[in-house]
Amino acid sequence: MKNILFLIALISILSSCEKVIDVPLNEAEQQFIVEAVLTDVPFESYILLSKSGSVYQETDFTKVSGANITVTDQITTWTFIEDPLTPGTYLDTTFVAQANTTYYLSVSSGTEVFTAESHTNSDVAFDSLDYYYIPPGFGGGTDSIYFVFQNYTDEASEVNYYRVLPFVNGERDGTEYLNDDKLFNGNNFRQPLFATELLKGDTLDLLLISMDQANYKFFYSLGNAQDGGPFSPSPSNPVTNIEGGAIGYFGVYMTYSEQIIFPE
Repeated sequence: MKNILFLIALISILSSCEKVIDVPLNEAEQQFIVEAVLTDVPFESYILLSKSGSVYQETDFTKVSGANITVTDQITTWTFIEDPLTPGTYLDTTFVAQANTTYYLSVSSGTEVFTAESHTNSDVAFDSLDYYYIPPGFGGGTDSIYFVFQNYTDEASEVNYYRVLPFVNGERDGTEYLNDDKLFNGNNFRQPLFATELLKGDTLDLLLISMDQANYKFFYSLGNAQDGGPFSPSPSNPVTNIEGGAIGYFGVYMTYSEQIIFPE
């Protein structure tokens, strides 16, 4: 079942502080942020363009309007047009990612030009989702819970990277599962959702995202960032695949989702 439930949110970049001395600070230290999420699901691809706050701003990003943004596979070119109702958000409703294809991004804003590329692999689906019922009192717990395992088969001819996102009752539960295929290339992979709590009557939607190495490095480094948020002007910035001085990421993804409704 094809479905995408991307709920990608920007994280605050600076914590508030009290000014105690007047030190001259560089207002020019803003960076462009590119968040480009393209998928194989119609009408779900988007590109966000903004600037990080200056040192005098606390949390807000400046949305960047008027940019020229294109994506191409060197056969077809898609032009992402700014949504008139949402400044800084660029859309092309005709884009649908294809497997085993390299896509190239170009962003032009004033004198700034940023480029990136992202490659899709084969479209991988869940073989199954299975679960165990754990009754109240087991392990000291007071609730009945379900312990879920994801199962999918890796494509042996490729180097693959995966990101799995659980949605519980329609909401991201705050966990994600990142994997590469170094230890299970070409084989079935079985992994528990060890950090996702599921109770009687819950609905679980599990989204399997196949991505390239550059995007895997971005999300892996994002998860390891200790402070400052994903787009802060600090050494904790995640690894980016954007060329030209911007931060962020360009990802083109093959996706698959599966749903379980747990009995009462």
